[in-house]
Amino acid sequence: MKKTAVLIYDQFCNFEIAPALEMLAIAEKPIAIFAKSLVPVRSEEGLMVMPERSMDQLNLEEYDSLLLPGALDIRDVIEDEAILSFIKKFDGMPIGAISIAPLLLLKAGMLGGKPFMAGVNQKELADEGYTSEELSLMKGWDDNIREPIPEGYIRSGNIITSVSYNFIKWALGFGEMLGINLSPKTFGL
Repeated sequence: MKKTAVLIYDQFCNFEIAPALEMLAIAEKPIAIFAKSLVPVRSEEGLMVMPERSMDQLNLEEYDSLLLPGALDIRDVIEDEAILSFIKKFDGMPIGAISIAPLLLLKAGMLGGKPFMAGVNQKELADEGYTSEELSLMKGWDDNIREPIPEGYIRSGNIITSVSYNFIKWALGFGEMLGINLSPKTFGL
């Protein structure tokens, strides 16, 4: 069985991906935790996580999907060409990106013409230099508060995105993309 790659980076948000990881464990789908290098990575919650592999150890033939957690501050990660290059290798495979992580896909050029959800507002991103064209199909944080999407996520082909507070619905949606169908009651929904 092919694995799901999980990419972690400084200040990644563990709680956002915990239900997805639990769902994969229940389904006995193997995962591998990647980071830029083989040094412990501190999560937003203060957990120190030791990655199993560095990004340069990727053997793409072993993987069929990618999970990208949000982070407290993702600015350095978004500008890291090695991280963007790693993510681009999964183009066409199922990718789950939550909270601020969809911006990695946007920066990598993988969201062109696709609607997506992100845990930030368009105005804040415009202030960071993103164009209105890049953000035209984005449903941001305030958009989700005003007009929530019942599913809790947006699926555009092989990519599923959401905001942090929909992390359980997003995890279940990611599982469905992989052929894993758990009852929402598994996670209290």
